[in-house]
Amino acid sequence: MKSLLFILSLILFTTNSVYANDLKIVYIDTDKILNESNAGKDIKKQLDLINKKNISKFNQIEKELVEEDKKISQQKNILSKEELEKKIKEFKKKAIKLNNDVKNNKNDLIKKNKNATEKILSSLNSILSDYASKNSIQIILQKRHIAIGREDLDITSEILDTINVKIKNIKLQ
Repeated sequence: MKSLLFILSLILFTTNSVYANDLKIVYIDTDKILNESNAGKDIKKQLDLINKKNISKFNQIEKELVEEDKKISQQKNILSKEELEKKIKEFKKKAIKLNNDVKNNKNDLIKKNKNATEKILSSLNSILSDYASKNSIQIILQKRHIAIGREDLDITSEILDTINVKIKNIKLQ
């Protein structure tokens, strides 16, 4: 598929050399924008803070469960069979709840990251659109889709500066 696209692109650009000479193409490293922009760094910082709080909370719950497991083990011979089974059942419910809470918090973090990234990319699209209009650029490609490109066609640093001015931070939702 990629080779077919490449061949079609090559034919398109070579058959219309007059238009190809006027065609202005640049590229941008969106990964760099997402990771190095102030908003991207802020998102990462917020996610790390939430993750650390969750890890601390879950480690505390896990310690409590370990202690409860030790108590149940010590009381095996003392408790009646029904009471022991009841305590084991309650313990298992708590362990399952902990696992579900960990999973839900992880999914929540992923969702928050996705939503915040989409906000940056949405702003990036409008910034790129304005930039293309002002600079008579016909095509802006993503760097990850380019095998080789001249450095002077990379507009990442210019767009990074613009995005840092326009987007200071993004609140996680």
